[in-house]
Amino acid sequence: MKLSRAASPTEHPTEHSDVTVQQLELRLEASRSCRFGVELFEDVNSVSFTRWIETHLSDHRILVVMTPTVHRLYSQQLSACWSVLDVEPRVFVLACDETTKSIDAVMAVCRQAEEADIDRRGVLVSIGGGVCSDIVGLAASLLRRGISHVRIPTTLIGQVDAGIGLKGGVNFGVLKSYIGCFYPPKAVAVVPTFLRTLSGDGILQGIAEIVKLACVCDSALFEDVEAAVTDLTRTRFQEPEVVAKKVLRRSISGMLAQLSENPFETVTLERAVDFGHTLSHPLEAATGYQLHHGFAVAIDIAFSTILASRMSLIKDREALRIVDLLTNAGLPIYHEKLDGSLVESAFDATKKHRDGALNLVVPTGIGRHAFVKDTECLSMSLIGETIEYLRKASHTNARESVNGAISALSRRTRL
Repeated sequence: MKLSRAASPTEHPTEHSDVTVQQLELRLEASRSCRFGVELFEDVNSVSFTRWIETHLSDHRILVVMTPTVHRLYSQQLSACWSVLDVEPRVFVLACDETTKSIDAVMAVCRQAEEADIDRRGVLVSIGGGVCSDIVGLAASLLRRGISHVRIPTTLIGQVDAGIGLKGGVNFGVLKSYIGCFYPPKAVAVVPTFLRTLSGDGILQGIAEIVKLACVCDSALFEDVEAAVTDLTRTRFQEPEVVAKKVLRRSISGMLAQLSENPFETVTLERAVDFGHTLSHPLEAATGYQLHHGFAVAIDIAFSTILASRMSLIKDREALRIVDLLTNAGLPIYHEKLDGSLVESAFDATKKHRDGALNLVVPTGIGRHAFVKDTECLSMSLIGETIEYLRKASHTNARESVNGAISALSRRTRL
């Protein structure tokens, strides 16, 4: 934030009876900028990772927030990392998922920070998945009106999406991430070996976010994932090693490139990385967050892709390629809670968040995208046909031509 040329307040005298009131006006020109690095490391035991810890955490009071799974599997290895620091950090184990991603969790972190005597130069460290980094990021933005935080994402979705962004936030009732902030981390460390102990579902959720980016921004990334998705899933992104590292690096660099163009969403509310994130949040909430985020994103991707095909925005062949990649990976493309009512309410909620515009991201080819600005061209019959296609396609590996299958469905309906 910088002051304008008038560095002193401007006075505007006004008369009120016998009293002269001086109205003071302070003119400010505010600008926001951020810069942080995302670094990849072979292992938490590596010399380079220890140096990273020392660089970013030395000479600070530290509160480390980690999930119970991370604490159970990696607490000893991480304790060795803290040994290079002057002051041993306080460690807080926080059970967090979408059902507990609330302001109460943020307050729990703030209480721990107070007990750890975290000062203005203190640093919060999140070690876990996207929910953990969301909670810690929001807490850091609030403590003393803002202290530093660093992220060590341990899930695939955290390493390619949630953990490398600028946002923090928590749910408010059924509204996902309704309370939040733009508050970038000081630094991010990505350690792919954490993925060895990640659940199969955890890997799939991360793949959904990678596919999201590939579909609308990066055809080469799409082809890499398409060719190796079975092995990447089976080995938890450890083999084939060259491909796994390439996909991770390309996904991270692609996401950062998208964010760098509009980091605080002040330039435009048309964001390619919102692909798969129009229906997914309401769909998660409709299931009581029993449907995990990455799975909801996959369903949203499938819906938006088939919708685009019905609107002749993408060729049938390319639309089926996207749907096939999702199903070949083991991701869902339909859920029973997906119906016309949910889609309609999701569109209404989205327009509130995107300044009155729908800005639905749809693929126009592999690695290309467009925005559907409003709902005028999205009739309920079109939405219903799209949902019915996905319902049928989710029960078979032999997917028909999109337009052919829906034409046949329409004929049967008329009969």
